[in-house]
Amino acid sequence: MTASSPNNLISLPVTTSLEVTRQEYQYNYTHIPAIAMVDELPPAERFTTNWYFLLAQQLREIFINTLITNRGNRGSKSLRDDVKMFIWEALLKGAIPFNISIIARLLQIVPQFLIKGISKDFRELDDLLFSILRENGLVILRDTLNQVIELLYEGHPTGHVTNLKDYEKLFPVIGVPAIGKTFQEDEVFAYMRVAGYNPVMIERVTNMSDRFPVTDEHYQGVMGTDDSLKAAGEEGRLYLADYGIFEGAINGTFPHEQKYVYAPLALFALPKGSSPTRLIRPVAIQCGQTPGPDYPIITPNSGKYAWLFAKTVVQIADANFHEPVTHLARTHLLVGAFVMATYRQLPATHPLRLLLRPHFEGTLAINDAAQRILIAPGGGVDRLLSSTIDNSRVLAVRGLQSYGFNSAMLRKQFQQRGVDDSNLLPVYPYRDDALLVWDTIQQWVSDYLNLYYATDQDIQNDTALQAWAAEVQAYDGGRISDFGEDGRIQTREYLIDAATLIIFTASAQHAAVNFPQKDLMGYAAALPLAGYLPASTLKGEVSEQDYLNLLSPLNQAQRQYNLLGLLGSVYYNKLGEYPQGYFTDRRVSPLLQTFQNNLQQVEHKINQRNLSRPTYEYLLPSRIPQSINI
Repeated sequence: MTASSPNNLISLPVTTSLEVTRQEYQYNYTHIPAIAMVDELPPAERFTTNWYFLLAQQLREIFINTLITNRGNRGSKSLRDDVKMFIWEALLKGAIPFNISIIARLLQIVPQFLIKGISKDFRELDDLLFSILRENGLVILRDTLNQVIELLYEGHPTGHVTNLKDYEKLFPVIGVPAIGKTFQEDEVFAYMRVAGYNPVMIERVTNMSDRFPVTDEHYQGVMGTDDSLKAAGEEGRLYLADYGIFEGAINGTFPHEQKYVYAPLALFALPKGSSPTRLIRPVAIQCGQTPGPDYPIITPNSGKYAWLFAKTVVQIADANFHEPVTHLARTHLLVGAFVMATYRQLPATHPLRLLLRPHFEGTLAINDAAQRILIAPGGGVDRLLSSTIDNSRVLAVRGLQSYGFNSAMLRKQFQQRGVDDSNLLPVYPYRDDALLVWDTIQQWVSDYLNLYYATDQDIQNDTALQAWAAEVQAYDGGRISDFGEDGRIQTREYLIDAATLIIFTASAQHAAVNFPQKDLMGYAAALPLAGYLPASTLKGEVSEQDYLNLLSPLNQAQRQYNLLGLLGSVYYNKLGEYPQGYFTDRRVSPLLQTFQNNLQQVEHKINQRNLSRPTYEYLLPSRIPQSINI
């Protein structure tokens, strides 16, 4: 064992320190039964002032846009006057505590802050909020914010649209998202499968099953008579997106209208040829798992609005899988379990804890906020997604419990879905860029851990590391399935892979599924988070108004952008940028510099790739935060 061995770092004071930490970081399995989460958020895990600073910048833009949309210009001469009028209305209706000193400062600071953005006004606003808190208490401040939000939504547009342009009126200040111009195009719909917000669904298939009886007539009507289903299957050109997990899911109704959950099947195919720029095309959609009159097979030749309706059903199902499973369960909740085990079992000076800690910043805080607000009854998920809140929470649990850690290694994920071969599927930006980032992280992790573990025996003898591995998977611990090598960590290779997956998930994977929420998911015309007509509507002739009635009502569309636009805007930290002087071991410095240089090379390579493919920028290292904090 070398002098820098982790075992030599453990002593009685360290053990005592861990006991204190374990009292602070206690598990709770009822916030989202039966996921391992933190019981009470420790003070050290709260959001920083700088994080609130960034959040406030985004809230400012959303507030102004919503204020103008819902309340318009009420005869005032400026936006400043509009804001002041709103504040007075909030005061008169009791949403803001009536205190003369607070009122004066509100009228002075808030309009300036909202119109010009954040400078010193943020500190003044911060002081003002603390004044309200000091004089009225935390409960009053929380209630005040809730009442102000409800007042802001008074007068909001509502009802189903009669023209898609009605959605554009929701963006008087910030402008319509770019996806609003292209979302109906088949190429854009197909590109979402390989470079969208949920690019993890398609699987290569060799033939069609009885539950999705696509025929050569369907196929050749799209791909041409010189091709066939049989040939495409044999040549590895057929890809399926299957949302069978929603079969039997319960339709939601919150807040008012009936919503619908769909379990569609969607077939995509790659054209014949050898061009490295070939893109997959949508071929056929069945909006349920059982073929028959209720779920006819729809193709681009079925009529404009029937095809738009069917594509939208797939988008809705994709979004309803993305939010609770791909996003919440398989990034937020997965990493959250490792945060808990790491702080409870690894001493503060342990090399693995030092490596992982910056990738955990803000994660317990955002997960705690999510379970209390976002995925609680009456929260954003309940309001916006198709299913009931209970069904969405169960889906998150299933999503995590079915995500075995060892099979979640990135290359294994692609192999399991049959999408790992770039010769068969040449344009898959998420796959190709993710592998670049993965390999760069893995090299850094390997270089770092090899400083402290010279042999596999060193790994096996590290009692703190083995206790960590045991707690990660324990029923009274992190409950992460399929972790370790026979319940332990036996080799350096495994530890390197495990740490790589944790860091990749906390940084790149979360970036890939979080930040498209603003650009691709925020605009409800392009991607409603719920459907408002049953899929059986496709039994008959589908009109334009049927298609429009499937989409979100305007009040839901506004809330959708405000939530997803916020979640997809906060870039708090950046991959590879550890705090100055964070690693005190001088041997780490050149390794970290190499990691940062390699990330720059990845950035350059992705930018070069984007010159010959539809742009995909979510895995540019400059756009990947270090941790899950939003």
